[in-house]
Amino acid sequence: MEVLQYFYAKEIRINKQVTGKLHKEFEEINEDIYNLSKTYGWKRFWANISARYLSSEFLLDIVYVLYLVIRAGLYHVMSFSSVVVLYNSAANLRRGLSTVSDIGPFMVETSLYVEKIRMFLSYTNYIENNKEYDLPDKAALLEFKNVSFGYDDKNMILKNINIRINPLEKIALVGYNGAGKTTLIKLILRLYDPTEGVIHLNGIDIRRYDIEEYRSYLGVVFQDYKLFAADIGQNVVMDMVKEESKENIIKALHRGGFEEKLRSLKDGINTNITREFKDDGTELSGGEAQKLAISRIFYKPAYFALLDEPSSALDPISEYQLNQSMYNAAYDKSVIFISHRLSTTRRADRIYMMEKGSIIEEGTHEELIELKGKYYDMWDVQAGRYMHYITDVEGDRY
Repeated sequence: MEVLQYFYAKEIRINKQVTGKLHKEFEEINEDIYNLSKTYGWKRFWANISARYLSSEFLLDIVYVLYLVIRAGLYHVMSFSSVVVLYNSAANLRRGLSTVSDIGPFMVETSLYVEKIRMFLSYTNYIENNKEYDLPDKAALLEFKNVSFGYDDKNMILKNINIRINPLEKIALVGYNGAGKTTLIKLILRLYDPTEGVIHLNGIDIRRYDIEEYRSYLGVVFQDYKLFAADIGQNVVMDMVKEESKENIIKALHRGGFEEKLRSLKDGINTNITREFKDDGTELSGGEAQKLAISRIFYKPAYFALLDEPSSALDPISEYQLNQSMYNAAYDKSVIFISHRLSTTRRADRIYMMEKGSIIEEGTHEELIELKGKYYDMWDVQAGRYMHYITDVEGDRY
């Protein structure tokens, strides 16, 4: 609970009115629980009295003991030591039966709270795993052919997508929120399979590769990346850290722009993230956490880098440095990145402008500016005037 409170504390303190609402709902729920207990409490009480005490303890403690005493004292068919043994055996039997009778209602009560777990366990995974072909050992051609996707047949999120990403090419996906950019990345990762069309890697349907090996071929950082309450090294490797991998972890952190923060930590890559398990852990800022997540791309020996808003939490200087580092470090990788900051898309070999699940424009930065379409409108509003100023000062043409 203490960990969860950390995420909600700022909003609750700033918006005091929500505190009263939460308290009111809490009191209402407690009142409902009290009324249920009041309604059924006496029934449960008398049921327990009749079932446990009258039928069990009364029979054992009075009737059965009286029977044993009569058998031993009046008829002399058994010794009093046998009476003690029989009584203790019966008591053990009673405790066992009592435990069994308690388990039944407990199982029924517990089952009310495990519905989500049951649904999860009964979920059918429709992503089939095949291993008909081996993956290429270098960056290869990735191709979307008439790909459409929707969670149902009526509402398509992506519509007839055709994209060709040549080996080592740097591709940018831009567009307004809800255009389908992140969904396209998820299709590449095979988190979903296309509703229509096919995605080819090296001329082969990606569904014909082993899914685990295929995902190892790709490196990805989502905009909703997650860091875990483990040390920095483990958050980069996403596994236990081996001694021989530490040097590569540090190199990856440097390439991801985490070098300055790493120097300030006395335990280096052994520093724990958050204080959930260790009091001497560190809390990272949004930009620092994003740099750490990006470092995973540089550590993983992948041939494709997929970056969904990789610099959204970075300041302009850090963003510029990251982009320079990204292009230099990804010389042997194909790169697909999503960005709403169009200043980061200028160096891309090709830019795809998406709107409402379709590709409406494609080309280099210069070609799309000359086209004066939707990309040009976004550029002019967001970065155009700033870049014009840079042009005047440095004499560059954009």
